Amino acid sequence: KWALLKQSDSGPMGRGQSGKKKVYEITVDGRTVTFEWGMAELKRRQTQVRTFSTDQAALSAAYEKLDAKLGRGYTIAYAV
Repeated sequence: KWALLKQSDSGPMGRGQSGKKKVYEITVDGRTVTFEWGMAELKRRQTQVRTFSTDQAALSAAYEKLDAKLGRGYTIAYAV
């Protein structure tokens, strides 16, 4: 499991959730990967669950998403 954090970007013309923190969590459980994201200050988050044909394919997808998020400015808060 990885938890990533990022300061929220301001939208066009200064709109958006400036100063708020975004959280993105990636959890691997066998062939299943759960992606969960939202604002750190809120309890409600969006979730996507994907099931792969093998454990290795699931882990590969998780690392791919992790790499993409790190490339977009997220930092790892913790990994278990």
